[in-house]
Amino acid sequence: MKRFYPVLAALLLTSMAHTTSAQTTAWRPFRPGLIYTYADPQATALQLHSLRVDSSYATSGGDSVYTFNRLLRKPSSGSYGYYRSRNNLFGARLRWRPGTAEYYLEANAETVAGTAFTPTAISLRLLPRAAVGSTWQASSQPALTATLSNRGLGTGTAATDTVATITLSNGQVVKMGRQSGLIQGPQWLDIANASAGQWQAYYEPQTLLQSPYSPIQLFRVLVGDRLGYETTPIMTNPFPCYEGHMLREITSQQIVGDSLIMTYRQQRQYQTFAYPNCSGASNTVYPVENGRWAFSMRTGKSPQFTTLGLLTGEYQPYPNAAFNGLEMSMGIGTTGTTGICTSAVELRFQRVYNGTSGPPGFYYPGIDYLGWQQVFAGPDLNAMLAYGAGDLQTHETRLVYIRRVIPGVGTYSSCGNASSFSTLLSSRAAQATAAATLAPNPANDQATLTLTQPLTKAATLTLTDALGRRVWQGAVAAGQNSAAVPLASQPAGLYLVQMQTGNSALLTWKLTHE
Repeated sequence: MKRFYPVLAALLLTSMAHTTSAQTTAWRPFRPGLIYTYADPQATALQLHSLRVDSSYATSGGDSVYTFNRLLRKPSSGSYGYYRSRNNLFGARLRWRPGTAEYYLEANAETVAGTAFTPTAISLRLLPRAAVGSTWQASSQPALTATLSNRGLGTGTAATDTVATITLSNGQVVKMGRQSGLIQGPQWLDIANASAGQWQAYYEPQTLLQSPYSPIQLFRVLVGDRLGYETTPIMTNPFPCYEGHMLREITSQQIVGDSLIMTYRQQRQYQTFAYPNCSGASNTVYPVENGRWAFSMRTGKSPQFTTLGLLTGEYQPYPNAAFNGLEMSMGIGTTGTTGICTSAVELRFQRVYNGTSGPPGFYYPGIDYLGWQQVFAGPDLNAMLAYGAGDLQTHETRLVYIRRVIPGVGTYSSCGNASSFSTLLSSRAAQATAAATLAPNPANDQATLTLTQPLTKAATLTLTDALGRRVWQGAVAAGQNSAAVPLASQPAGLYLVQMQTGNSALLTWKLTHE
């Protein structure tokens, strides 16, 4: 049975009260503000399609019309490219006359590059409150009738609901729940094809915060959790020329207004190899950096993760206009795994590009460095897995190690190999020792800070006395690997030398002046 996290209970009760407020709207197939998610029961791997009503208007005849989100879709199941479509999984629009229980699902006729992917406009008339056994004209093109075969208690998706079963004269079945809305229907509203796939609801209709798209669920991490990422080239010939590792630690998490705000610190290591056709061997450890993420709990969007908030097939322009591409959502995929490093639910996104050799208006996934994908790992709301892991993959970078805080215990559980990250995010003192040496120490007139690696960005060097007062400050330019710290005008005693580079963590060395 479907259950929701306690933090969302109030939201759920509000939503249920809203959906049961009026008998005349109880059978509506889709409602604005909710996310509807469907699965193809015939598919070997479970891939979920999510959709929503994203605009509405009234006709001159008094009908209310709700339009679905437009998307990129494949013209057939085996196709490689995508085209922009006004039709979603069950059409382009829902038309309804207020005060009645008579609904029309409508799909547009679409032609792309001279090929008719949806040859004719389709209008499917649904009467879920008709008398059981009654028959009506459901569609004129193709000519089909519909019969209300059954109406009674049945299992919708995750809650017991009153379900109306409507059977079309070609054998296709449409099921609607009094509260659950559309439970089953033909893919792409293809009622002209009797063998068209039947898609079934996977979740109950959900608000954003109840759905797998909720940032609270996707980034269900605690302060102190560590996430280790590995970067390797997607295609190499014959050996990889580089490898990178990054360890990220969550430092805070709070809700401010309608936003989820998280901060973290991270450290990166980048290694190149002296393989043939590679530039040479090197190993660079970068200073610790501080970062911040923000997520809207109203839309799911994030300035740092621009694809979040897109439902299946939804798209937006790729920021780099030179590539003439789009970022799109590939929907929700379920892996069925329950390991702490993996998730039963994955949200996948990719970039597609306007093809120069294919039909006009088609978009194709890239290969090599253009084959960009982003994957987020979250909990399966039906299975009630407790953890989402956030960013699982971004292009060449993949999550390979997790150390999680066990709530209320203070100890950790982990998976993956931690050895690649053992030198990252060490203590501040260890970081400072690894970054530079300060000599002589004790010193008389001057000490020299010698860096193990030249600076990639300009830094600020500060000298403070034992009372925390700043007594000297200087700049260290990018590319420098040493800097002098003057002491001649200062009284004898203990001092702190501190270096700050951008958002990197402050590094500190103790210095004794004789």
